[in-house]
Amino acid sequence: MLRIWFLVVLLVCFLPAKATVLDKKEFEKLRTEIRDNYAQSPHVAIASLDEQLASDNFTPDQRLVLLNYKAWFQLEAKQFKPAMKTLIIYKNLAEKSSKRALMYGYYNISAGVYIQLNLHKLALEHLSEALKYAALLSDDITNQTLNNIGEVYLALGMLDEAERAFRRYADYLQHSNKPLDNSIVTINLAKTLIAKEQFTEAKSLLSEIMKVKQQHQFDYLLAESYLLMAEIERAEKQYPLALISINQSLAIFTVQDLVKDQHRAQFELAKTYAAMDDTDRATNELTRVTKNIHLDDDLLFTSKVYLFESQLFESTGRYQQAISSYKKHTAAETQLIKQQADINLAKAIAQAETNEKEVKIAELTREKQLKAQKVNAFKDLALSVVISLIIISLGSFFAISNIYRRKQHLANTLQTLEETQTNLIEAQKIASLTVLVSGMAHQLNTPIGTATTAITYIAENLQELEQKFKSKTLSTKDFNRFIENTNEAQHLVLNNITRVVSMIEQFKALNVASSLKKPMQSFELKQFITERLETLKTYFTIHLDYQVKGDEVSLTSNPSIIGDVLKTLVINAYEHGFNGVENPTITVTIKKQRYTITLIFQDNGSGIDDSILKEIFTPFYSTNLGGNHLGLGLNIVFNAVKYQLFGNISAVPCQHGACFIMNLPIDGHLSAKEQINASSIKP
Repeated sequence: MLRIWFLVVLLVCFLPAKATVLDKKEFEKLRTEIRDNYAQSPHVAIASLDEQLASDNFTPDQRLVLLNYKAWFQLEAKQFKPAMKTLIIYKNLAEKSSKRALMYGYYNISAGVYIQLNLHKLALEHLSEALKYAALLSDDITNQTLNNIGEVYLALGMLDEAERAFRRYADYLQHSNKPLDNSIVTINLAKTLIAKEQFTEAKSLLSEIMKVKQQHQFDYLLAESYLLMAEIERAEKQYPLALISINQSLAIFTVQDLVKDQHRAQFELAKTYAAMDDTDRATNELTRVTKNIHLDDDLLFTSKVYLFESQLFESTGRYQQAISSYKKHTAAETQLIKQQADINLAKAIAQAETNEKEVKIAELTREKQLKAQKVNAFKDLALSVVISLIIISLGSFFAISNIYRRKQHLANTLQTLEETQTNLIEAQKIASLTVLVSGMAHQLNTPIGTATTAITYIAENLQELEQKFKSKTLSTKDFNRFIENTNEAQHLVLNNITRVVSMIEQFKALNVASSLKKPMQSFELKQFITERLETLKTYFTIHLDYQVKGDEVSLTSNPSIIGDVLKTLVINAYEHGFNGVENPTITVTIKKQRYTITLIFQDNGSGIDDSILKEIFTPFYSTNLGGNHLGLGLNIVFNAVKYQLFGNISAVPCQHGACFIMNLPIDGHLSAKEQINASSIKP
């Protein structure tokens, strides 16, 4: 759980300097009012800050304090796009201040936004920058920032780095009288040890800290400890103990009326019952959770719940319910991706608007400088004629110096314009993607509207029939006409609903691009691929033959992502390549190198035209765009292989059918660390 210390930072370094309207005492009174408003509601505090910031009654440093409050409150209220816009304004103002430590607020709050949106790599980059400025503030803030970085490492699956960060912070707190901070870092360390399956030490830590929490009445943290203890007990198959621990946690959350935390505890109960093969109880607990969560809740948690529910239904043969749950899982992940894209777009637009204002200010400043230079040149010339040639020479020297400075200023202005142009182009790209997504919503609207109209028509006919029946004027002819009209409307409804289902199915491939962050695991690749392809046989109306051959390789990677990539390639071959093909066959060949493996996926279908091989991984590229194909599948496969499996994929010319070649690292952990390290040192 990431703790935000923005108020501490404000108290340490955001002191008003040279207040022109409000003195120090008056500004401290205003800050107290702001905190009181926040105690009522973040929305109340944000509205109050908007009124304050509209005036010019503050020094630049005082304005920075208010902007910092506003961005923090917007983050707490989950107003991510407005928060990012506020942070861009804050950053541009802070860069002009002599207090370098002010930049800590920008990077720290930005990291909080990215963590909420599951963009942990970006969060790590910003926390690394925040750490540089934390050193200018205090040891407490520096070590708290390191602890926050440890939580991001844990989310990214970098368990060794996370453990080092938490132990360092725990050592720092060892001689301090801060039981709350000690409890929090102990919970974080226990989470890391559980992820590393070091259950004995994790149990010991939790047992010790539970005594402290009971002593200081840290009930919420005590409930968190019970959930972690249940996770260990479930892993050790001590299911009765796990159920006791979860119910203790649930009782605390219920007393404190923490609804979302109650959902987390109920989800843990469902997973425990599922591990006990008690699917009925597991299903009941999941139902208690799903009937109260919505897509505007925690999207990552919602996605996890529906994915687990889908897997549970599938394991018990309830395939229709499994498909329904999987669609809800996909909808949650799609909404999360949209939020991630929206926040990057909002940041780009805010930065472009700020840069545009800076350019206008620079142009006005330049015009004033030119006018002043002309006046000075005229005075210098008149004075030089009157006094002497020496003054003329001196005036020439000043004129040349001014021209040089103007040249440098113009060069800087040109560079700023070029950077602004680049930002605007990137913003346009993201806007284009938003338009395409809106187009899909428009396509769905037509069949849904048609089905709604048909249902309304059925209702009107039924009402007319009822009236004639009550008035005893209903004839056989009327009744037959009602049956005919209702049948026609029914067929219209079914046809359009089938069309909607067909279009929605195209989004299933998004599962490849938005996998949950799970620790990697080692597995036998050949055996995994064979089993995964066997499970796909029931998905299709024709019989597909699969051949898996090549080297035996033990791979450390994300098997679920590899399985989804293969599933997408098989579906692509089925839909585009096997029409009219006898004995359709898919062959997967594994070749091992020193540090990588090569995976060759080939079918005997109609193949892909060589002229479009370079285009097929482009988003929304399809030879049948506008039909039931969205052109997203192979782009999702490309991004999954490159950014989540740390490999690459390409389509190559093939005499018979289509051929895709994937290169994947044997040790996914090593490749992940290399990529994280490379991005963290990027200028």
